[in-house]
Amino acid sequence: MRQSSTAPPVMSLLATRSTFLACAFMLTTSAHAALHMLTDENAPFGYTDPASQKITGITAEMVIEAARRAKQPYVLEIFPWARAYSLAKNDPDTCVYPLVRLPERESQFQWIGPLSVNTWVLYAKTSFPGKVSSLADLEKYVIGGLLQDGPSMYLKSQGIKIDLVGDNKHNLKKLAAGRIDLWATGLHRGRALAAEEGITDIKPIYTLKEVDHYLACSPKTAESAVKALNQAVDTMRSDGWMKKIGEHYQSAVAK
Repeated sequence: MRQSSTAPPVMSLLATRSTFLACAFMLTTSAHAALHMLTDENAPFGYTDPASQKITGITAEMVIEAARRAKQPYVLEIFPWARAYSLAKNDPDTCVYPLVRLPERESQFQWIGPLSVNTWVLYAKTSFPGKVSSLADLEKYVIGGLLQDGPSMYLKSQGIKIDLVGDNKHNLKKLAAGRIDLWATGLHRGRALAAEEGITDIKPIYTLKEVDHYLACSPKTAESAVKALNQAVDTMRSDGWMKKIGEHYQSAVAK
C-alpha cells in the first residue's frame, strides 16, 4: 500500500492586468484556474485598507474565506465599478462583488451566495425641502446614480430617469453643489464617501430596498468552481463563520 501526501497551500502574488493588484492565494492542489475577484472602493463591503493597502471588507473577507475552503486560487483587484462589472460579465474566470441579483442580471452571471446585506437609499442635502414618500414622488427631482449600479438599475426599471456617472464621488460632489437633488446609492457607501470627502450636510431621506449581495462570476467560469464556492459559503453560514465576520464589521450578513 502506498500513501501519497498533499502539498501544503502556497501563498503567492500574481501579475495581473491591473495596477490595483491586491493579493493572490494559490493552492497547488487545485485543478481550477485562478479567478479574478473584482470590486470597487465600497466600504464596508470591499475597499483598500489605508494602513495595509490590502483589499478588505466584509464581503471581500467572505470571498477570501470561500476561496480558501474551496481550494480555489484567486486574485483580488479593484477597478472602477462599471469596468469591474463589464469584465466579470464578459471575461473568463472573472467575478465581481458585491453584486445584487436583479432579474435583468440573472442570466448574465453565475451566482455565489448570498453573502452580505445592503440598504439602497436616496441621499439629499440636509436642507432638502421636499418629501419623498414613494417612488411616484421622484418624477420632479434630478437623481444621480452610478453606471451599472444596483440602485440606478432598479430606479430605471421603475421608469425613473437617472443622471448616470462613472464615479460615485461625482454624485456626492454634484449633490453637495446642488446640481442634483437626490443621490441613489447604498447607505454605507454614501456615508463612507461623505466622510472621505469631508462633506457633512447630506442625509438619507428614503429607503429604496433591502438587498442581498452576491459574488457573481462570468458565464465563462467553470461551473465546478462556482459549485465549490457555493458549497463553501454554505459551510461558512452553517458553522457560524459568517455571523462572526458580520459582528466584526457590525454589519448584516445574508441569511
